[in-house]
Amino acid sequence: MLQQIKNLSPMGQSALFAGIACIALYLVSAFCRPIFPVDETRYLTVAWEMHQSGNWILPTLNYEPYHHKPPVLFWAINLLWSIFGVSQQVAMIVPYLCAFALLLGTARLATRLFPKSPESPLLAVGLFTGSLPFVIYSNLIMFDLLLSVWVIFAITAIWDYIHTRDPKQILVLGLCIGLGLLSKGPVVLLHFSTIVLLAHFWAPPSARPLKPIIWPITKAILIGIAIALCWAIPAAIEGGKEFADKIFWGQTAGRMVNAFDHNRPVYWYLMFLPLFVLPWISSPAVWRGMKSVLQQKSAPDTVNVPKFLAIWAIPVFAAFCLISGKQVHYLIPLLPSVILFLTAAFLALDDKLKKLDTALIIGTTVILTLIPVILKLAAGQIGASVEKAMHAEIAFAAMPIWPSLIVTGIVLALGFGIKGQKIKGVLAIAVAMMGMISAFQMSAKEGFYPHYDLAPMAAELAKYPDSPLAFVRNYHGEFGFLGRLDRPVQQILPKEMKDWFAEHPNGLMFIRTRNPDEYKDYNVIYKQPYRLTNDYVIVDRPN
Repeated sequence: MLQQIKNLSPMGQSALFAGIACIALYLVSAFCRPIFPVDETRYLTVAWEMHQSGNWILPTLNYEPYHHKPPVLFWAINLLWSIFGVSQQVAMIVPYLCAFALLLGTARLATRLFPKSPESPLLAVGLFTGSLPFVIYSNLIMFDLLLSVWVIFAITAIWDYIHTRDPKQILVLGLCIGLGLLSKGPVVLLHFSTIVLLAHFWAPPSARPLKPIIWPITKAILIGIAIALCWAIPAAIEGGKEFADKIFWGQTAGRMVNAFDHNRPVYWYLMFLPLFVLPWISSPAVWRGMKSVLQQKSAPDTVNVPKFLAIWAIPVFAAFCLISGKQVHYLIPLLPSVILFLTAAFLALDDKLKKLDTALIIGTTVILTLIPVILKLAAGQIGASVEKAMHAEIAFAAMPIWPSLIVTGIVLALGFGIKGQKIKGVLAIAVAMMGMISAFQMSAKEGFYPHYDLAPMAAELAKYPDSPLAFVRNYHGEFGFLGRLDRPVQQILPKEMKDWFAEHPNGLMFIRTRNPDEYKDYNVIYKQPYRLTNDYVIVDRPN
C-alpha cells in the first residue's frame, strides 16, 4: 500500500492527502458543530425555500426575493439534497468539496510556478491544509471558499494562456468568471485584474509583446458575463424592479462605497494578517526561506515567482482595505497566494530542517490546541471581565479538556518524529493542525456550541405546525431550514407585540434579547441561552 502511494504522481499524492484531510475534517465537523446563526442558518434557509418551491431561478428568504447573494452555493446544496436527502450533514459536504477543489487548484498552479520541483504540489497542499484559516473556514457554509475555487483556476488559465496562447484557456477563464459572478458577484474580476493589467511586469520575455492578450481576456470576461446573465435576466424578470436593481447594481456599489453591515476602518484587515500565516510564520525556517527567495534572481526567460505573487495579492489586498465592507473571510481567495509564497520559501531551504525550526512551529500548534483548556481555566475571569458576556462562564466551564490534552500529546509525538525532514515535517504539522481544530470542536460541542445551536428551539417550534409566527426586531431566516418552515415569519417591533397577539391569538413569537422585561408579560414556551450575550425565547399570548 505504501509503495503504491509512493508510486503516485506528485499531483496524485497531493489529491490523496487533500482528500483524506477534507474527509477527516468533515466527519469531525458534521458530528460536533451546529449550523451557526446568522449567516449559515440564513443561507440554508434560502436553499431550503429553493428546495421546497422547486424554483431555482429566484432565491427567496422568508418567502421574499433574496438579492444579497447569487445562486451557485444554493444550487450546490440543493443538488446534493436531491441525491442524498435534506439534512444539515449533507449541506456541510459543500464547503469540503470546495476546499478539496481549492487544494488541487493550488497544487496545480504550484506545478506551473515551480516546474523543476516535483515536490511542490504536495508541499503546497500540506502548507494549505495546515494553515489556520483553512482549518477554520473549510467547514463553514459560506461563499468565499467557493469563490476561491474559481479565482485559482482563473489565474491558472491566465498563466497558461500567456505562456501557450492556447485559446481553450480563454474558454476556461470565461467559465471561471461566469461561475465566479454567480458565486459572489463582480468581486471575482478584482481578484485577477492585476495579474492581467500588470502582466508586463511578471510575464517572461518570450511571452511578450502582451498587447494581443487584451482582446482574448475581454472575450473571456464577455463569456463570463453572458453565463451570469443566463441566470440574472430571468431572475430579474421574476423578482421585479427592486430585485433587479439590487442584483445589477445596489449590492456591489453599496458594499464598496458605504457598507450597510460591516463598515470597518481602512487598517482593519492589517490586524488579522498574522493569523493568516499561522502556524508557519513562527518557524525561523520560513524567514530564512523568504529571504533566500527574495534574493534569488530569475533565469532570463522565466517568471519571477515572488513578483507574480505580489502582483496578484498586494494590490487586491489594498483594494479590500479601501472597500467599506470588511469581513475576515473576504480575504480567503488571497490565501493561495500566501501559501504559494510559503511553498517557495520551503523549496528554497535545504531538505533538512533545524530542531528550532520545528520546535517553534510545534510549540505554536500546541498553544492553539490548548485554547479550550485556557478558556475552561479562565472561565470565571472571562465571565467577570466581559460585561455583556453573561453566559461566558457557564459555556467555557462546560468545555471538556480531554480532547485538547490527547491531541497535544499527538502533536508533541509528531514533533519528535519529524527529525528535520522537510516534506514529512510539513505534512506532520498539517495533521497536527487538523487535530487542533478537531479537538477544539469536540470541546466546543459540550461547551459553547450549544449556545449557537438553534435546532432544539426549531424542534420545539415543530410542535406548532399551524401557528402564525412573528420575530421581534430583525429576522434573518434563523428558523426556516432548522424548523423546515412552510410559512413566512412576520417581523415586528417590540411595541407591536401586544397588537400582534391580539390579531393572532394562537400565534408564537421569537424574541432574542438580554432583557427579561421584554417578555415578562408573556407565557414562555421555550427559552435557551444564545451566543454568550443573549437569550432566545418563544412566547405565546400574554399571561
